[in-house]
Amino acid sequence: MISAMPLLTGLSMVLLCLAWVTILLPMNKLPPAARIIVIMGTALLVMLPLFDYPGWYKVRGIFGDSSITALLFYSALVLQQNFSWQLYRGEELLLLRRLVLLAAVLLYPFALGLTQFDSYRLGYANPWMLATLLVFTLFCWFRQYYFLATIITAAVISDSLQLLESRNLWDYLIDPAFVLILLLSWFRASVKGKQPAAA
Repeated sequence: MISAMPLLTGLSMVLLCLAWVTILLPMNKLPPAARIIVIMGTALLVMLPLFDYPGWYKVRGIFGDSSITALLFYSALVLQQNFSWQLYRGEELLLLRRLVLLAAVLLYPFALGLTQFDSYRLGYANPWMLATLLVFTLFCWFRQYYFLATIITAAVISDSLQLLESRNLWDYLIDPAFVLILLLSWFRASVKGKQPAAA
């Protein structure tokens, strides 16, 4: 899957690297100025040319393209964990982890042909999948899980606009790197649905 817009692909790879930095480094122990330096330095390294190509080409070659939900989550993660932005709550983060994990279990083994049922096919303009997402989005909005409702809505709209080369809705909702980052964040006590402590 290759993004139809190189700018979107480059931005998603930068956000992916920033998410890795936020997850793996003790950013919450750094003063705000140091966090900004680390974030800006990482972004520049990813954007700088490497063997005639931007560094994010290499990142994309390793991890593949990011889904729309992942791109929005990485943005929220970087802003919430490193600065005083409250974009999602702890309950939302926990629910997102469980949902993405469940989707990965249902999607990837079936898509690899381990059974005769191919769950990946459900992403091709399937009205039942769209109806399920609509009901879940309304549930999130009713429970005031506005971040979850927003990223799901953005993924569906992006699919209808075909912002990525893929025509499959799954590719707008989930990707392997997104699953891995959410799993790692589960074991990082510093990654919670709250603002960082004052340095």
